[in-house]
Amino acid sequence: MQRIEEGNFPADPRMDSEIGNALRTMGWATFDRADLMLGEVEQRELDQLARYAQTLPLDGFGGDGRHRCYAEAVLTPSTRTLCWKPGIVGEGGKVEIEYQQATEFQPEYGGVRRRFLRANDHVLQLSLIHRLIWFDFDLTGWTGRDEPLQCGFHLVRLNALPGKPSRSTPDCLHRDGQPYTAVHLVNRSGVSGGLNYIAAPRYAGERITEVPADALTTFMLTELLDSYIIDDAAVCHHVSAVACAPGARSGARTVMLIDFSPIPLAS
Repeated sequence: MQRIEEGNFPADPRMDSEIGNALRTMGWATFDRADLMLGEVEQRELDQLARYAQTLPLDGFGGDGRHRCYAEAVLTPSTRTLCWKPGIVGEGGKVEIEYQQATEFQPEYGGVRRRFLRANDHVLQLSLIHRLIWFDFDLTGWTGRDEPLQCGFHLVRLNALPGKPSRSTPDCLHRDGQPYTAVHLVNRSGVSGGLNYIAAPRYAGERITEVPADALTTFMLTELLDSYIIDDAAVCHHVSAVACAPGARSGARTVMLIDFSPIPLAS
């Protein structure tokens, strides 16, 4: 595994801030670019990441205009280090990472060993990625901070064409199976939709139309690095499909997902 030293990213005292308090009180919280206090290099890297997302392959599981890559790291809180897993060589010589969720959390592909293109090393070494990972981690107030844990990194682009909307999976309110997940908007252009929903965990597996309106909280990520983080035990969530905006020839919504979980025993 590739070890990345994180000396430039000390623990963030804002884990006890308004954002962290909202996460612990409500089970979710929103924040934005201003909260991240990015440097000039990291601002430029956001553009690099958006361009990289344009090159991602179509998700081989369902498609639906969904393009993605994935990576996993071992995160060690006590030393503030990340070690990215190397992946496996798949079809055509591409390096891939295997990803699996239980049916409880992924009713469409539960139990399926999906393989996604591994994010390339240049992307995984971006200062922006590391700042977001540690910012998100510090918000969680994770206990047992001396023990290594697994950090997942997804980059997902929903690409819509006229008459062909693009959606995430699963297409219902759901939990992820990882204790904490944060979502950061990388790009949004030429699309409508992409409305986020939050509900009590008892509604997991239900479609939005099956849930009372007063049981749903909604918001939308519209500006670059608009973000939210969820406690998987406290809430379920969903994002609606995106459609091509009127008059647009195509549209896209790209997000980063960063999650934290104990290292599986099989690892």
